[in-house]
Formats: sequence, C-alpha cells, structure tokens
Amino acid sequence: MPSCDDFSVGEIWTCLDCGLEIKILKTCTACEEGSDSCGCTDKDSDHEHAPHGCEFTCCNKPLVLKK
Repeated sequence: MPSCDDFSVGEIWTCLDCGLEIKILKTCTACEEGSDSCGCTDKDSDHEHAPHGCEFTCCNKPLVLKK
C-alpha cells in the first residue's frame, strides 16, 4: 500500500474499483526530512510498504499510481 513518502507532486493516484482519483499537490515535508521526523511514523509497524504507518486505500484496496 502506498504511504505518504511514496507520493510526488503532480502524480495522480487512483482506485481501480470505483475510479476515485487523487492528485498530489503537496508532499509530506516530514518524510523528506527522514522517517524519524515524520509525524506518522509507526516504529512498531512491520509493514514493508508503509513504514510510516500511513496507508492510503479506497474500497479496501491500495491506491495505484495512474500512468
């Protein structure tokens, strides 16, 4: 699942089930400074794709980057 540090300005992420689209206008500045300073860090998380604890889903499925 994508987390906040996976997003880049200008990208569009979409839900393959319902078609919802989210355009990234601003990224998480805390993630740019490193995971230790990110306010959404979940140090107990063992989820390899969401090391910060942020997980973006829709319709119970991960959002995907629109090509």
